[in-house]
Amino acid sequence: MGFGVCQKSFGGWVNLRLFLPELVLCGAIVLHLCLALTKNAVPVRTLTRIAALGAAAALGAALFSFETSGSLFNGTYRVDLLAQCFKALALLGLLFSVFLTGGAAAIPSQRLPEYFIFLFTAALGMVLIPSSSDLLTLYVSMELSSYSLYLLTAMRPDRRNAEAGVKYLLFGAAASGVFLWGVSLVLGITGSVSLAVIAEKAGTLSTEPVFFVGVVFILFAFLFKLSAFPMHFWAPDVYESAATPVTNFIATASKAAAVALLVRVLLVTGVSQGLAVLLGLFAFLSMTLGNTVALVQKDVKRLLAYSSVAQAGYLLLGLLAGSPEGYASSLYYAVAYLLMNTGVFLVIHVVGKETGRDNPQFSDFNGLAERAPKLALLLLLSLLSLAGIPPLAGFTGKWILFSASMEKGHWFLVLWAVLNSVVSLFYYLSLVKHAYLEKPAVGGTIRMTAGLKTLLFVLLIAVVGLGLFPNPAISLAQRALAAAAF
Repeated sequence: MGFGVCQKSFGGWVNLRLFLPELVLCGAIVLHLCLALTKNAVPVRTLTRIAALGAAAALGAALFSFETSGSLFNGTYRVDLLAQCFKALALLGLLFSVFLTGGAAAIPSQRLPEYFIFLFTAALGMVLIPSSSDLLTLYVSMELSSYSLYLLTAMRPDRRNAEAGVKYLLFGAAASGVFLWGVSLVLGITGSVSLAVIAEKAGTLSTEPVFFVGVVFILFAFLFKLSAFPMHFWAPDVYESAATPVTNFIATASKAAAVALLVRVLLVTGVSQGLAVLLGLFAFLSMTLGNTVALVQKDVKRLLAYSSVAQAGYLLLGLLAGSPEGYASSLYYAVAYLLMNTGVFLVIHVVGKETGRDNPQFSDFNGLAERAPKLALLLLLSLLSLAGIPPLAGFTGKWILFSASMEKGHWFLVLWAVLNSVVSLFYYLSLVKHAYLEKPAVGGTIRMTAGLKTLLFVLLIAVVGLGLFPNPAISLAQRALAAAAF
């Protein structure tokens, strides 16, 4: 079915199917709100199972409506294959984070109902983002997601966590203000906030300084969600202070939403020469700063924060290419990044439960290979994938990102990215060294729940399988981009 008004003969059913993942998430939010208001406390295990079922149902709804397309709410909400791909990716990140929530000591049990309300609300905002087809709908979706994440970040009952939450809020408010400033400039010169109208006029306005500045300001807000330079300063404190499931959600699903934002807007505005130079500068600084500062980190979650800044630089290489191959490579790398990052956070979660602290240090991973061989293997493969070692998903993702950028002549940035990948091996392998070469401080086998064991095997297969057989994912990304043209 094409875009525009849905056909009357299928009207009710098609409209419902187009909005089905969002409706399931709304239902899950209402259910958790009711559970939060009950007089008798609901057991933690019951709450977690209900949340897992809700996340699985939302993901199932996204997959069920995967091939549908159409337009809703007077053209302000557009459902196409590109939007459906990112919705499924965000909901996969939600499901993984719910799995990691079980037994997380950093989340007080009395706050668990509110935690799930905010988690599902953030996911709802992320699901709305890729289908937003005008700038104001996009803004509302971003804020719905962002404010929920601010609250999730500050849920741990300690002063440092509150400080990180305030810092996250202040940076987010600044990014929102810059975004609205950019929207006002684009609206003033195009006369519309509709992405379809802006796409029609972008070709003739690309040389206008006001349009260029407006687009740059809009992209700044997206760089905040991507934790790319210069909007990265919130990431280290938030990663370190937030509960591990929340950090995982911010590091995976939120990054996927940021990629969706950037791809959708750049498809509309195009990548002018000036914009390519600016994105190239941000990519260069993100890779350099992220990898350099990560080398001296002692806290594992803080290390991953700076690693995420570097990874954002790699993602920008695909986007600044401004070609279908570049956008497809960014979409593929977003999938790979979600899988390999979740693998690392799964290990952090289990080690944190074992040691009784949510922020494990390097020494807490000593002898992990002796105490939990499969867990150590997941850590090894996930970190090597992040570093870009073949034949894992991260290597394939970087290969196609760099290839797309090279085709547009950005050979210096690609060379710099390869050198940065070599540098990243040092701090990734430092953690592997503790897991495989150091002796454990305590003996005994580390136990995991059946759900975490299942997630472990899924991630192991996915990180290797996506690297060895990338063609289906790349083909899907190319189809999604072809369907996304206005």
